[in-house]
Formats: sequence, C-alpha cells, structure tokens
Amino acid sequence: MHLSPSSVARVCIVLCCVLGSLQSLVAQNPLQNIPGAGSLQGMGQGGGGRGGKKDSLKHRTGLEDTLTISFRYLDSTHIYKLDTSVDDIDRFYPLPANYRSLGNVGDAAKPLIFTPNLTAGWDAGFHSFDVYRVNWENTRFFTTTRPYTEMEYLIGSNNEQNIRVLHTQNINQHWNFALQYRLTGGPGQYKSQKSNHNNYSLYTWYESPRKRYHLYGGFIGNNLKSEENGGFINDTALNNPFYKNRFQVATNLGGLTDYQSNIFNTTLATGNHYGDFQLLLRQQYDLGQQDSVVVNDSTTYYLFYPRLRLQHTFQINTYNYQYVDNAPDSSTHFYQRAYGFLSTPLPGFNIQDKWSQIINDFSLFQYPVAKNQSQFLTEGISLENLKGTFASSIQEFYNVYAHGEYRNQTRNKKWDIELNGKLYLEGYNIGNYQAFASLFRSLGTKIGYLEAGFENVNRTPSFVYQRASSFDFNSQGQGNLSNENNTQLFGYLWTPLLNLKLGAHYFLMTNYTYLKDYTGPTQYSSPFNVLQFSAEKVTHFSKRWVWYGDFYFQQVTGDAPIRLPAFYTRNRLIYEGKFYRKLDLAVGLEARYGTAFKEDMYSPLLGQFFPQLGQKDSPYGTESIVYHNAPDISAFVHFRIRTFYLVFRAENLNAFAFGVNQPYVGYGDPGFIIHFGVTWGFVN
Repeated sequence: MHLSPSSVARVCIVLCCVLGSLQSLVAQNPLQNIPGAGSLQGMGQGGGGRGGKKDSLKHRTGLEDTLTISFRYLDSTHIYKLDTSVDDIDRFYPLPANYRSLGNVGDAAKPLIFTPNLTAGWDAGFHSFDVYRVNWENTRFFTTTRPYTEMEYLIGSNNEQNIRVLHTQNINQHWNFALQYRLTGGPGQYKSQKSNHNNYSLYTWYESPRKRYHLYGGFIGNNLKSEENGGFINDTALNNPFYKNRFQVATNLGGLTDYQSNIFNTTLATGNHYGDFQLLLRQQYDLGQQDSVVVNDSTTYYLFYPRLRLQHTFQINTYNYQYVDNAPDSSTHFYQRAYGFLSTPLPGFNIQDKWSQIINDFSLFQYPVAKNQSQFLTEGISLENLKGTFASSIQEFYNVYAHGEYRNQTRNKKWDIELNGKLYLEGYNIGNYQAFASLFRSLGTKIGYLEAGFENVNRTPSFVYQRASSFDFNSQGQGNLSNENNTQLFGYLWTPLLNLKLGAHYFLMTNYTYLKDYTGPTQYSSPFNVLQFSAEKVTHFSKRWVWYGDFYFQQVTGDAPIRLPAFYTRNRLIYEGKFYRKLDLAVGLEARYGTAFKEDMYSPLLGQFFPQLGQKDSPYGTESIVYHNAPDISAFVHFRIRTFYLVFRAENLNAFAFGVNQPYVGYGDPGFIIHFGVTWGFVN
C-alpha cells in the first residue's frame, strides 16, 4: 500500500476533524495519577542540565493566573516537569555539548561518546542528522491548567539562526493539544556549508469521561537540508593569514556556490536533503473497576482502576533521503577520486532512496494490582509494510513481529523493574530480536540509587549498505552481510549526598558494519569490546560558586574499526544563584577536552562517517591522521526572570591561542563565534 503526499494530507485533515468532534465531551486528566518526576531531553523542552537545578515552571500572580504544567512521553508512565534551569546551553541549543558537527550547526554530526545502533528491524541507515530530528520518542504530551506559549530566538555569528515556538493548552480539563515548530541553521563560515532544518508537529491526547477510552495522535514532520563541501582541498589554508575570510578556502564540492546569508533561502545547490512525515493514532480501551468520589454536593470525581487494556496503534511514515549536486565542480575531480565516477556528472544529478512504512499494532495490557498502574504486563503483535523506491527498482517488504513488556514500580518506590523484548517472526527482518532488562533500586537517602541492566540485539544491517540502495557505489560488491549482534551491560549509581553519578557500559559487538572508504561497506566479523566509564559530579565551592564536571573514559579492544577519544571531559565553573527573588543567574566558563585520536572521515554522498584505515584513493592521501586535542573554551551569561530567559555566549575562545581545530579529516570548526538568544513563555 502506497500513499501519495496528497493522500497523507487528506488523512491528517480527517484525523483533525475527528479530534475536533470530541471537543464537547467531558473527561478526566489521564496523567495526574501517574507517579514520577524528572526531566529528559527532547524537542525544545530543555532537559539538558545534568546535575543542574530541576525546578518546575509554576508562576502565581493570583489564583486565576496559576500555571501548572507537566508532560509525559508516549510509552512512559512517569510525569515530568519543565526544566527551568539556566546553567546549561543544552537547555537552548539544538546540538548537545558532546556532539561534533562538520563545522556548522545543522551539518552532519556524531557524538564523541560511543553510542551504537541497538534497534532491531528495518533501518534505512541515514543517521548523521538524527540529532536535529523530532520523533515520537521525544514528543511530550502536556497537561496544563492555562494555555502556555513559549518562543525562542537564538542567533550566532555569520547569520546563524535558531527559532523555536511551542504552544499547548487544555481545551478543557480532559483534552490537550500542542503544536511545535523549530528552525535550525545558518550559512556557516565555509563554502557550501549552509544548513536549513525545519521541524513541526501537532498532536493531542484525549480521555473519555469515565476514563475507559484514551486517544493519542497527531503528526510530525522533519525537513532537513544541509549543503556539503567535501572538505578542504588543502586544509593547511586554515592557518594561512591570507584566508582570513574563510569562505575563500577552496573545497572539494560546491566551489561554484555563492555565499548565501539568508537563512530562509532554502535552495540546496550541493548536499543532502532528508525529509520525513510521521502520522500516529493510538487508541486504548480499559476494562476494570469503576469508582467515584463526591467532592461536594455538585461535583463528582470519577475514579477508574484498569485491569485489562486493549490498545491499537496505527502509523503511516514516509522517508525521503536525497543527495543533489545541481552544478558539480569538474575541476576538483572529487567524484572520480572518492567514488570512482568515470567523469564528473554534468550538468547535475541527484541520488535518492524513498520509503513508505505502515505499521498496525495490537497490544493487550494486564494490571495485576488495581491501584498500581506502574505495574503491568504487555503482549502485542505488529504488521509492518514497507515500500522502497530506488534508482533501478521498486521493492516491497513486510515484517510480522511480536513484542512483550513487564514493568513494575513498587508502591514504596524502592524497586523499579523493566523487561521488554521483540522478535521478528516473518518477513524481511526475520530472526531479528531485541531483549532488554533493567533493575532500579533505592538504597536510602545516604547511599542513593542503583541501576543495572542488560541488552542484546540481533539486527539486519541498515539498508543503505545493501545492493538495492541507490547509494550503492561499490563496484567490487560487498557480498552478503551477516546480521549484527550487539550486547551491552550497564550500571549507574546516583549518590545525592555527594552530588555524584557514576556509570559503566560494556559493549560486545559482532559483525560490526561500517564503511571502509567513501563507498565500500564491509563487516568486522570478529567480536570486539568497548569499555566505557563515566562520572558526573557537582561541587559547591561556596554558596554561589559551583563546578559541574563530566568525565568519560573509553577503550576499544584490538584493531576494531572504531576511533574514539580515550578520555573526554566537559567542565563548567559557574557563579550562580537566585537574586532579588526573581532573577536566576548563571555566569561562568565552560571547557571541553578530548585526548588525541584518529579523526573520522565523512562520505557526503552517503551521509556517513567512517574511520581512517589507510584509504588508498582518499582525496586527502593514503591516511590523514588529525589530532583534535586542543581545549574548547567558552564564556557565558545566562539568566531567567520568571518565564524570560537570556543567553549570551562567547564560544571557541581557544581559537585565539590554538587556531582552528579540525573536528574531522578535511573539515574545520567555525572558530570564534558569539551566540545571543532569548526565550519567553506566555501564560494566556
């Protein structure tokens, strides 16, 4: 089954009409009785401040103006509050601190901390822009006592702009909707580096008056555009005073591109255009014990304790991955040297993989204890239909997979257990599976909390590595790729008394799939290990001076094709506190540092990072070893007055002393930049 964009639009209109017809119904808030607290990182929600303050947004100017706002995630039973801390730039900026891009916000990026793909089943394989995407996993379903709007505008040097808008309100106490929009991008400091990403979403939840029927639904869209320059022809030019204007530095691609300072100009001359549209409709019906409480003579509060829940989830997703070059520069011969093209394709070309995905899932929930909705057992089965459109073929696939889950947060909240698994029974990914287990234990206020877990995933390599993909340029052929099998063991210890969080991860990887050069996927069949330790510490030197330290140690065994800094740290020394009751201030310095290692290379046509392995046909020679071990230093002033935030940052101060760092082979960082931004929340 294939749906055209116009058909998808009609489905969305019908969905909105159905939701609108429910406005006159009366229901209860489905979230208020679910325990939990905390904050997570999502689109614009600002939960990034590790170790920072996590206070809720609750402002009283009189009873009629009281705002109380909370949210939950689609598959979570926990309630979260908005994070109003000001000590961390991750609260505002789209690129997290432990990620590195190709030199401009919106460019391809990857984390410095080893983060493997642990998802079974179908995967298109294009993940270098995932950090800028919005999906259902990081979408927040709100509950609010007043309509709330939040607007953010953050600008940077060289016309970088980041815009975010959020609006949410309860139509009545029983039904909420929210809409969000985000624009991320800028022209960058080098040729053919412009990015322009647009994310938008509209979604809602509803619960019937007697709390038996629940609905979650809406749509999400991501439109990601990033120009590619293929790196510098001669990267020594970065430290040449003649190239003070860095746009003059010659690049392998996009050399004919004019500088465009207008962020709203979405023309993509050379680069990647990734787009997706996700439509979801989840319906639930509960069977169980009905009860009620009479609050006063005129108000009755209905209670319902589910014992059995029937759930159906319907999803329609479309994905489009495209590389375009409308005006190739034949003088650099980049396509011949890197990809083996016989000649530069003139006057232009594009390469594209398109996918449509339809998922129908039916699940059954059982609640053993009537008054503990955080303890349940789930069994379900899904049918997934896939259609791929490639340069030389159109192929259709299907998957049938079963899944199950058990969760139990004990009523005394000392134990929290989660077990879940998925097994592909038929179809393209037959034999794939995923198993996860974690145990969380409260050890008392003095010691803190302990979590230990295990995960094992058997997965088919991503489709971008398959011969059918339009992005297959490997003339020698990669042969049959075996399923990857990845295992991780992990543990965390939180000690609030010491403001300390310790973590450990052990990864066992088998049949690791990667690019051995610009075009050639291959597998490292021998098992290898990655050991990872982390520590996050908050130290109060005085009432106002606070040090936030994050430390990571990583080690890869043998000659596995993974390159990581053995040690990475992020430190913030901040003068912070509340002043005059309304001003929340954070002023300080931030420094990030990673030890020397062989930087990754990047394949612009495939949108993939790959390790340096002595590539013979590399445009940069047989092996370019670049060490990125200069510190990254920033100074900042952040403050909040009620719902108004201001951010001012001077970043990459190290450029004055150390010159331009190179995040990846052939690429350079943006150098010294200024960021200034404001965020304002409005209670209607």
